Amino acid sequence: MKKYDIIGIGNPGQDMVVELEKIPYEEVSSKMYDCSFQGGGWVATALCAAGNLGANVSMLGVIGDDIFGKMIVEDLKYNNVDTEHLIVADEKRSNFCICITERATKSKHIISRGGELREVETDDIDEDYIKSAKMIHVGFVNDAVRKAADIIHKNDGKVSVDAAYYKPYVYENYDIFDIFIGSEYYFNGVCEELGLKLAELMTDDEKYRVMKYIQSKGPEIVIFTFGEYGSMGIYGDKTFKQPAMKAEIKDTTGAGDVFHGAFDVAYINGFSVPEAARFATGVSTIKCTQMGGRAGISDKETLEVFLETGKIDKEKINKRVEKYLHGLI
Repeated sequence: MKKYDIIGIGNPGQDMVVELEKIPYEEVSSKMYDCSFQGGGWVATALCAAGNLGANVSMLGVIGDDIFGKMIVEDLKYNNVDTEHLIVADEKRSNFCICITERATKSKHIISRGGELREVETDDIDEDYIKSAKMIHVGFVNDAVRKAADIIHKNDGKVSVDAAYYKPYVYENYDIFDIFIGSEYYFNGVCEELGLKLAELMTDDEKYRVMKYIQSKGPEIVIFTFGEYGSMGIYGDKTFKQPAMKAEIKDTTGAGDVFHGAFDVAYINGFSVPEAARFATGVSTIKCTQMGGRAGISDKETLEVFLETGKIDKEKINKRVEKYLHGLI
């Protein structure tokens, strides 16, 4: 059995990334500046970031036997993600998403099609496979994920979760998470549930109190990302605040996903929580200089230069961009 740093559990998808000046709201012809097919999915993209940073990672999820399924596999392989444990569903279509970026507003619009594929089930969880990892990273929770979490915890591993949206499968399962990284959307969902102000109206101390509430439910580490305002978190009885980094932002699609993957890699390799957050912020910032969730993922050398100098060596990044523009299959 191979040894892994991280196993991701979740269904990957395929994205078509489109760049427009602005989405047309009338029956007119609109210029498309560029487009590319890039793999998608929260957990899958986190693994791609981890794979490019040198981690040994594997994906457990379900894809269809369609052309998009083949594209998903090739994209994961291109990003150093083991695909031996992907489950191919016969006569099913893979998850597909159109991600539209507007130049005029610097906003993004996501149009997704899913629902045909089953989730990973308990019978798909191989104990030896899960035991071979230091960490599992998840974006949803069901009985299969809880089974995997129990296995990894019995072997002194960790469970990391991508809490993008305030959903029951997250807040009803705080007890199985060790590393909880949530979005501003999730944070505001907690605040609404508790009758509190939203994030933009809170002081830092008030935000930390919300995080401590989540921490009291189970996770050792609680972090929230706040876009242009950076990230904040608590670990044990300590807090940290990581400001955003400067770069020419083109598209924020996948920014949170790669933050998760990079943080997990840094943490596994002995970084302190604030150091891991800085490491992850660098990866996320570089990603945002390119369109889509995968083309702008950096390797460790590119990241280190950026963290030291604030400059992005785009030679390797541009090669990735061109690769995606031409297609992986």
